[in-house]
Amino acid sequence: MPDVPGLAVFWGCRVLSGDVALELSVRKVLETLGVDITDLEPQSCCGEPIRSLNLTASCYLALRILALSASKGYNEVLMPCSKGYFMANWSLDMLSRSGELSEAISKAFSSEGLSLDRLSRPIDLVELVYRAVGPEGLRNKVEKPLGLRVALHPGCYFMRSKPGTGEGLRKLAELRELLSAVGVEAPYYPGMMDCCGGSLWLTRQDAALTLAGSKLKAASESSLDCLVVLCPSCFEMLDARQEDALSAVGEKKGVPVLYLPQLLGLALGIDPAELGLRFNRSPVEELSVVR
Repeated sequence: MPDVPGLAVFWGCRVLSGDVALELSVRKVLETLGVDITDLEPQSCCGEPIRSLNLTASCYLALRILALSASKGYNEVLMPCSKGYFMANWSLDMLSRSGELSEAISKAFSSEGLSLDRLSRPIDLVELVYRAVGPEGLRNKVEKPLGLRVALHPGCYFMRSKPGTGEGLRKLAELRELLSAVGVEAPYYPGMMDCCGGSLWLTRQDAALTLAGSKLKAASESSLDCLVVLCPSCFEMLDARQEDALSAVGEKKGVPVLYLPQLLGLALGIDPAELGLRFNRSPVEELSVVR
C-alpha cells in the first residue's frame, strides 16, 4: 500500500478501557496544533502485561501494531501511552539481537499477511509536538501563559524507552523546552525520577501506595503547583489512587495531577471540559488556570 498522509495513533488498553482524560486531551491538543491523526484499527494489546512471561509473544504483539500501521500505509504511529511506546522500541531492540525471534515472529505474521520488512516507526507525544511545532511554534500559539512551577514526573517508561542510547535524557530536555514555551518551569525536586509504584500494584499494594504517596509528598513539600505525568499507569497511581497514597505516608493535602496534553491544552486556550479535566480525581480545580 502506498504511503498515506497523516499519522496513525495506537491508544492502548488503558485509554480504550476508560482513560478518557488522556484521549480527549491528546485529540484536542493535536487538532489545535493542526496535526492530523487516524485511529489505528484494529487496536490490540501492546504485549507489556506478558513481557515477563513470554518474550516472543510480547514482542509479537508489540511489533504487530507497527506492522498493522505500516500495512495501512502509515510511516509512523503515535503511541500516547508510555508503556506502548516502550514496548515497541524494546521489541525492535530484541528483534535486532535475535534471529530466532525474528524467524518466529515472521512466521506468525505470515498468517495475517503482515511482514517484518515493513514496520511503522513508533513516536510519542513529546517527539511529535517537538518536531511538528517546536518550542517556538508552540510559544506563538499560547493563548494563556500558565506561569506554573510543576513537579514533572517523566516516568520510567519514558526515560528508558531506548536503553543505552541516552534518548531519555535528550527527550527530557525537549520536554522541558516545550513546558518552558507555555510558561511552565519544571525544576528538579527530591524523588523526581522515583517510581510511581504502579509496577508493584498487583503484588505489593502497600509498597505501591507508599511510593506514590512519597512522590506526592515530595511535590507538595517542594511548593510546586501540580504534578505533571505522561503515563497512564502513573496517572492511575498519582491521581485516581491519590487519597490512599497520601494516607499511606500520613499526608492529607491533595496535589493536582495533570496529563502533559492537559497542561499544554490549557496554555493553548482550550476549555478545560474539552481536555477531560472533569475526569481527574485529584484537586485540579485548585489551579487558577483551570478555573
